Amino acid sequence: MQLKRSVLHMAREGITATSIARICHCSPSSVIRIIDEAVELKSRVARLPENLCFDEFRSVNSTMSFTCCDTEGSHDIVAILENRLTKTIREHFMNRYTNRERAAVKSVVVDLNAQYIKFIKALFPNARIIIDRFHIVQLVGRALGNARISLMKKMNDCHCREYKILKAHWRLFHKDSADLEAARSVYLRGVNEYMTQQNALDLIVKNHPQFEKVYDAYQDVFNALKEKNRERLIDVLENYRRSGQNMDTAISTLKKNMTAVLNSVEY
Repeated sequence: MQLKRSVLHMAREGITATSIARICHCSPSSVIRIIDEAVELKSRVARLPENLCFDEFRSVNSTMSFTCCDTEGSHDIVAILENRLTKTIREHFMNRYTNRERAAVKSVVVDLNAQYIKFIKALFPNARIIIDRFHIVQLVGRALGNARISLMKKMNDCHCREYKILKAHWRLFHKDSADLEAARSVYLRGVNEYMTQQNALDLIVKNHPQFEKVYDAYQDVFNALKEKNRERLIDVLENYRRSGQNMDTAISTLKKNMTAVLNSVEY
């Protein structure tokens, strides 16, 4: 009993099974067996929350596992599954919850994983699908980052001011344009000059029209989400003009999931 108490206490502190085994002078398999016997996973929760959140996480042996939690209140875990396969997720909810229980779910928050969006309506027929705003900004932010790197690679002189700004001060391009310092000059390390943040950014966007399109698209999406402005977001996505950059794919992905994306600014 003393061994079990010691193992469980150290496990709660986040100590690995190998380290616990070394401390307690037993095998790692014994540590895992003690933990498994003490932890009883629930097959289902007593009441399925009205608002759910789907996500995945890296678990044992670097495999991707599935987790579902309540998006409100205490954010209690609803399910943890060993993999994120559609078949596994569908069977879990369909075998444990009645049609009536699943029909009572009002919303499911997900990332831009197309797999989830395809089967959520079959599981929860009355639920609104909501794309997490973080993942929308992340998508257009990556497209902006790729455009910045692509522009750097096209420059012949890696010692010019523009190259140095793109490399050393990439955060300026992801910053809300309204928060850029436009009046006070500061010393920009890497560039080794005094200038305002706005001047540094203008040196790039004003001299590279294709990059400016990507930058403007990022700022428009970012601010539409920040303001929770549905009409502005629709206008940005519908009137975007292709630039031959990764932003084309990002905007296309958002347009393909337009309803779920617009739900993200409403709820």
